[in-house]
Parts: sequence; C-alpha cells; structure tokens
Amino acid sequence: MIRGTWSLNEPLLPANISAILVRIGQGKGLSQDALLKNTEIDPEAFSDPKALLTYQQVIILTNNILTLSNEPTLGLELGQAININQYGMLGYAILSCANVRQALNLGLKYHVLIDPAFNFEVIDQGELTSVRLTSHIPIESIYNFLCDVFLSNFVSLGRFLTGLDISPKTININRSKPDFSEQFEQFFAGIPINWDQSRTELVFDSSLLDAPTTLADEATAKMAESQCAEILARMGPREGIVVKVRRILLSNPGHFPPIETVASHLATSTRTLSRSLQEVSTSYQKILDEVRKEMAIEYLKTSGLPIEEIAALIGYNDPSNFRKAFKRWTGNPPSYYRTAKKTS
Repeated sequence: MIRGTWSLNEPLLPANISAILVRIGQGKGLSQDALLKNTEIDPEAFSDPKALLTYQQVIILTNNILTLSNEPTLGLELGQAININQYGMLGYAILSCANVRQALNLGLKYHVLIDPAFNFEVIDQGELTSVRLTSHIPIESIYNFLCDVFLSNFVSLGRFLTGLDISPKTININRSKPDFSEQFEQFFAGIPINWDQSRTELVFDSSLLDAPTTLADEATAKMAESQCAEILARMGPREGIVVKVRRILLSNPGHFPPIETVASHLATSTRTLSRSLQEVSTSYQKILDEVRKEMAIEYLKTSGLPIEEIAALIGYNDPSNFRKAFKRWTGNPPSYYRTAKKTS
C-alpha cells in the first residue's frame, strides 16, 4: 500500500457513529445480531470511546441496515442523529468557533480524524458559497448513503451551532432523481433540490457563514484545535489514495495521463498503485470515468459547447464513443442534461 493512504481493512473509523446507526436500526425493530451479521464487530466496541472499526466492517453494517430496513432515506436520518459530541475533540473545537465560517475551515483541516474517506471543500463564489462533497466511494449504495448523511448533518449542525435557521438556498445532488424523491424533499422542506447535478453540494448565501455560534469561546477553541493537531500528527498523513489520484487527474483537465504517469507522480509503481486502489474497491479506470462524468455534466449544464467539443475536452476523439460512455455512466444520453439546462 502507498504510504499515507488507508485500506478497507485498517481500523480508522470511531465506533460511536456506527453505534448510532445500530440504535436507529434497533428502533425500527431490527435485532443487533442481524445488523452486525458478518461484520465481526464486537458490540462492546460501541461503548468504548477509543474503539475503531474498519471500512469493511462499516460497509457491511450499512448494507445490512439498508437491506433489512428497506428505507432509502436512512442516510438523512443518520445525518440528523449525529450530534457534535460524536466528533470527539474536533467536535469541541467546532463548538467553540466564533462563527460558521471558522467552523467549516476547522472541519476542512481536521476531518480526517473522523473519516479519511470523507472529503469536502468550501467554494467561495462571492454572494454564494458552496459546501461540496468531494469523496469518491466506488460502491454506489454506500456513496449515496454518505451523500445523504453529509447533506442532513451539515444542515442540522449549522442550526445547532447558531440556534438559527441556517438553511441552504439550494441543494445539488450528483445522482438521478429517485422514486423516493418526495420523501427526500419533505425532509428538506422549503429548500429547492436539483437532481442530476455534476456534484453533491449545499449552496448558501455567503452572509450566513458569518453567523456567530452560541457557545463561542476563543480559549477553548485554541486548546481543542491544538489537541486535534497533536492527534493528526500522531496519525500521520491519511489522505485517501482516491483523492490523490483525482487531484492529479483534475490538475490538467482534458489531458488525462495514463496510470503509469499517475504512479510516477505518486512516487510508486503502477502495480503498487493498482493494488492500493483495489484495496479500497476501485480502480484507475473507475476514478477516471467518474472525473470525466462530472466534467461532462458540468459542461452540458453550464455551457453551450457542442457535444463534439465536450467529448474532446474530456479526452474522447470520437463523439459516438463519448455518447456510449456517457449513457453507461449516467443512464441518460448527453442531450438529457442539455434539455434540462434549457428548461430550468
């Protein structure tokens, strides 16, 4: 495995958030034994503040509850149930921040203490600011679940920190509109939701990020952040290999290097890179396809470029091959997104 990355079988995730998921399942009449089947999770881990689980364990647990409950909006429920205390020392640091903007910046810096596969970025667009999920989880059901947790948790934590209705202007979601979209829209009552987007993000009025938090304390914030820095230093670098590969691919859009070049940038061999990606259930081709898909949707929605030019911009010399690939990635032809742009 490449130094500074993680694998599915490495214990990295605090058990307390999975404990909430188990409690939600039990509240729906599911037994703990059924929820933990094949996970090899010791139930005592849920009462141990230092206990860590592997991604493999959490993925199996999540699949178990999704299958047994058959509730597609379960991720929204979990996101709402996670409170600031579940984030440990990072939670105390966030709680003591002066305002929402400072809390977001702290989260950007230390989120790997909670989950190294979870990544987000804050994009300042003047009057608007986007809080954007950038994680790539190669298992669709788990990725969608994580997106839902991300959306509901950010909204609920914003309201908790400030005591105000810190609601986004819009929510953009990087997947097709599902059959249960009405349940989803009821959960975020009054907030416009756009499906079939190139990314999952919350779009806020920038002024809301300056809202003061109710428990701001500069001394406590500094102490807690210092503790976070010490913990992160002991952990060492934990940026996911998928994020590293994506960053290289996005550094020069339209000129995507072969895996050999990417491996060279990461100071490793092609074989080691392929093995490291396999350990987190993905591949170079899957990541490349995801990046191309995001870029293509963005071009289709925000520009008037002809299909031939968009195909070339994401590395396809033959527009027909691009159309076939796009249909495979999204289930829709490129014209679907262009039509949506004209009618929106």
